[in-house]
Amino acid sequence: MSTTLVLAVDDEPALLKITEHALKQGGYAVLTFDDARDALEEMRDGLRPDVIVSDIHMPAMTGFEFYEHVRQIGELRAVPFLFLTALEDRASMRRGMTLGADDYLTKPVRTQELLEAVEVRLRRIAELRKPLEGVVSALGLGHPVVSRDGERLDWESLKALELLFYLLEHRSGATTFEVAEALWPGKTEAKASSSFHTTLYRLRKVMGGELVESANRRYYLQDRFTIEYDVDQYRALVKRARDSRLASDYRTAVDRYTGHFMTGFEGAWVEDLREFLRSEQLALLNAAAEAARGEGDLDGATQLFRRMTEHEPYSELAWSGLADVWEERGDRVRAGEVRARFERLMDEG
Repeated sequence: MSTTLVLAVDDEPALLKITEHALKQGGYAVLTFDDARDALEEMRDGLRPDVIVSDIHMPAMTGFEFYEHVRQIGELRAVPFLFLTALEDRASMRRGMTLGADDYLTKPVRTQELLEAVEVRLRRIAELRKPLEGVVSALGLGHPVVSRDGERLDWESLKALELLFYLLEHRSGATTFEVAEALWPGKTEAKASSSFHTTLYRLRKVMGGELVESANRRYYLQDRFTIEYDVDQYRALVKRARDSRLASDYRTAVDRYTGHFMTGFEGAWVEDLREFLRSEQLALLNAAAEAARGEGDLDGATQLFRRMTEHEPYSELAWSGLADVWEERGDRVRAGEVRARFERLMDEG
């Protein structure tokens, strides 16, 4: 007998017996309950099944209610959960999909179908439970890159990569609906939920470990896993520079901005954050240039104002600052050329 424990719940004794017999044929240890409340009580007391198979329509506690209570137990948030439902009960299937169940089997269940469903979920869980090891870095400024110990990770799903950065930007968690609205706007609720859970699986598979946890219908990155995120580092450097107002701190902060956020990706949430960070960098470059100017470093101020014009070609503040610094350096010809170039740029625009 396998040490893998499958917990089965069904209020119909005959069908529960069929499920138990099928699972035992597959070599699994099986624990059965005809009342979901009893099963839940055992799990709250420490019972930890490897897979749960539950009927949906039960009088004392429905399968949906049972599922939600189980997911509130920290160690069982990722345990595979399979629903049993009548063939014609499409509404239950849709609701279960929205909640995030792993699979649906029609009653009366066929032995081979049940065993295959359990085996597939156990294989996936084994893959996902690989520990997250090494130093992981996520670079979102420029073309996004995620590396472990300096080796770049490959992504067969760009949506999985986008989901990682979305969760990095929402450390307090996000609901399935919030993620779906951001990554799959316009999709129906059922299709968006399906896309989310498929993408979540792909993310976990690439990163390893139980990187993403769920609680109270929110998904979030586990705090115990450290990911060096360049956008967070940039924000910290910006704060330090604004607190100190030192030209050297400003220079360190502006150098951390290595490109526009998630270049090559679209979507309202990406574009909104990209524009915010771009504006932040423009203001920071100006502050850095003025700080260098105030410290008498006119060469440094010139470089920073020039970077401003490259960062935002239509910024009058950048071009006028650059022209003023050339004048302070005693080069009125260069100052005139800068102002003339800006005027031509505006005329062409």
